[in-house]
Amino acid sequence: MKSLIGVLIDGGGVYGSLLHYTLIMALVGSAFLIFFYLWSKGRLDMDEEPKLQMMRSDEEVLAKKEGDDEQKK
Repeated sequence: MKSLIGVLIDGGGVYGSLLHYTLIMALVGSAFLIFFYLWSKGRLDMDEEPKLQMMRSDEEVLAKKEGDDEQKK
């Protein structure tokens, strides 16, 4: 006697393969939709400005800390 889950979803058979490929196409398709939406709006943010901004703020923090250390001496 087969279990109910085994009858509903056949993991190794035709229905399992169909479910597998359907889920993959849904996930990849949704990723492409999000990518094309962000691309059309110009919001991919693949430029160097965020990196430079983070590096600049680190340098400012270190410079301020060094300045405070010199004032204490």
